[in-house]
Amino acid sequence: MSKRCLFLLFFIFGYGPFSLGQGIPPILKKLSSSKGTVLVYSQSKQSLVDLSDLPANFSTEGYNLVKDSSGLYVFPQGTGRIYQLDISQGRYRWQRIDDTYYSGYNFNSIGFRLDSVFYSFGGQGFWNTNGTLRSYNVFSRQWDAIQLSENIHWRKNKDGFFFLDTANKTLTLNAIPTPSHEMLKNGNAEQRKEGLYRLDVNAGNWTRMGRMSDTAHIIVATLPWGLLDDNFGVLDLVNNRYCKLSNQIRSKINAIFSSNKYADPAIASFAIDSVFYMGNQFQPYDSLVISQADLIDTGIPIYTPLEPPGLLDDVEAESFLLVILGFLSSFLGLLLYKAKKAQPTPAAVETVYTSAVESLPAPNDSLKAVAAPESEKHPISFRSTRILELLEERERLLLEFLFNHSADERLTSIDEINKVIGVQHRSVEIQKRMRSDLIGSINQKLSIITRDKKPVVDKQRSEFDRRSFEYFIHPPYMELVDKIIGKK
Repeated sequence: MSKRCLFLLFFIFGYGPFSLGQGIPPILKKLSSSKGTVLVYSQSKQSLVDLSDLPANFSTEGYNLVKDSSGLYVFPQGTGRIYQLDISQGRYRWQRIDDTYYSGYNFNSIGFRLDSVFYSFGGQGFWNTNGTLRSYNVFSRQWDAIQLSENIHWRKNKDGFFFLDTANKTLTLNAIPTPSHEMLKNGNAEQRKEGLYRLDVNAGNWTRMGRMSDTAHIIVATLPWGLLDDNFGVLDLVNNRYCKLSNQIRSKINAIFSSNKYADPAIASFAIDSVFYMGNQFQPYDSLVISQADLIDTGIPIYTPLEPPGLLDDVEAESFLLVILGFLSSFLGLLLYKAKKAQPTPAAVETVYTSAVESLPAPNDSLKAVAAPESEKHPISFRSTRILELLEERERLLLEFLFNHSADERLTSIDEINKVIGVQHRSVEIQKRMRSDLIGSINQKLSIITRDKKPVVDKQRSEFDRRSFEYFIHPPYMELVDKIIGKK
């Protein structure tokens, strides 16, 4: 055989493993070299690994990265497939270990491993969001659904908070208020469940913990003291407290986030003990030591626990009132029926009717107030607890910032809003999405009070750059906003 043929064979068979070893991102090399379990977070939808047999339409839908003592695994979103990183013979190669056939049902799902068992929770696909917990069957090499006590939904978006507690074998997440069948004409056809829920993975039981005060947390790492989010805070769920980081650490993390190499979300971020790691596909990863001394308690709880048993929530109170009104109506009807049956004189009928009406309790007066014309209603006290709980922390901060500018007859620029909501160093796409979501949420919630299609927070084109917008609060709503933010 000629030297040319030998060279060609070497190129065909020898270059492939070498390219696989060279092609793995540095951050994944670091992750694979660590020992034990590491909780990895990835918001990126880049094709971060070379999976030659993966259909192209799945390669940019994102990945779940799972790392434990047995190795490093990749779950391509929407597929149900599992690939293990093979580092034998000094090379890096992704080896598929499952025989999954069905796909397209679990985009944006959570993948994890507990007690040597792979799990996948939730996801979207085929016009439906599911709350199913699936476990990987090592014998059939496919996924089996697990029976749960309730159907709780979760979605991977800006409010897609979740926390995996590997010690207590629980999954805590912020449920989304949507029915299980999104194509129903009546959105209230099924009970809507929202708030903070905790799942006992082994028992399959959900427990509602309460309601999160701020759901816009994008988690980037699990530290020994809580969850590190992209807004320079640490969520300590065990003690139900939100901590911010010291200015020195905030500056260092801000320098990492604002680096040009993180124009898009990082393909992987995680913490090993107190060291935070973050990396993209091609360049060297970044690391930073965060100590417990860097945590500053803000005094803000992460969630509001459930009210003590026996207290009625809004839905139960409304149902109770309807029952009372039904009883009173029946009682009144009975009195009128008896009066008519006895055929009394008109004066007697009037006396019975007047007596029955006067005997009605106070709730009937409240109904009269509800039915009164709009002009006769008394002003609402917008500083009540219900109104203050209506807006989340970021929404209140943004609303107050816009109010102060509008009070000074100033318009608020896009750059100013980006700084207030903490996305000034993120990509333009993320900035636009966060602004739109927050302002849209504020207007939607306040429309419940104003009962007006005109938004409270509006925008107009900038006089200096017609391609950009500036924001303000409509003058008729200034007094309303003033009361909501607690200025009066």
